[in-house]
Amino acid sequence: MTDIPPIRLGSALFSLVEPHPGEAVAFNRWYERDHFYAGCMMGPNFLAGRRWVATRRLKRLRFPEPNPITSPERGSLLVLYWMLAGQHSDTVSWAVRQVRQLHTQGRMNPARDNVSTAFYQFHWSLSRDADGVPVELALDHPFQGLAVLMLELDEHTAAEDFERLCREQVLPAWLSGSRVALLACLRPEPLPEAAPANVPRADAEAELRRYLWLGFMPQDPEPGWETCMKNLNDSLAPSGARLIWAAPFIPTVPGTDNYMDQL
Repeated sequence: MTDIPPIRLGSALFSLVEPHPGEAVAFNRWYERDHFYAGCMMGPNFLAGRRWVATRRLKRLRFPEPNPITSPERGSLLVLYWMLAGQHSDTVSWAVRQVRQLHTQGRMNPARDNVSTAFYQFHWSLSRDADGVPVELALDHPFQGLAVLMLELDEHTAAEDFERLCREQVLPAWLSGSRVALLACLRPEPLPEAAPANVPRADAEAELRRYLWLGFMPQDPEPGWETCMKNLNDSLAPSGARLIWAAPFIPTVPGTDNYMDQL
């Protein structure tokens, strides 16, 4: 009998999309009633998933502009999935086969643009509080806000040095006075060659220098957002990395069309 592996976060799927004009409600219903489960959650090694939305008021808080991720008005809906440690290749292979099968069944809603979809390897997490929410539970815990932070290292900075500085100095100081309760650090993983053609490929060289930080917040991210992000930007100045995209989100409400009229 095969041993059951420990429940540890190993990798994540990040997918940011923009519904076509007038299609937000239809897309929302298709995604939460079919694709969220059929495309991922019924598969092996998926720990958790959660959907997020950026309304017009939240998109106005995004910065900098321009940026290499997306224009301010695009990327309204985000989904995150957690995948079990040590199972990445098998999980991704299943997901690619599953999506291709859903295409053949006519169950891949076309009424959206894929802004950014990628797999990410989980590196570490830090909590603001002494006994904070474990990262494995972050998508199930009722966090009310999410800060999506994309960073890029300069060519002279080693990833190991950057991560050590962030874990030991930059982030503990920033988290102690911030509205972010839990921060997860991830790095991009190349998309498999068999991934569907509608998924855009990122610049491979740029991806090697990028990080995705996910900041989970107990409250709506808007109050204090500008101060919180300015403090982070200032803290990053000596680190060899720059913040290339900062975007706030709130969770969708399953079983409703809440916020679909506010994109």
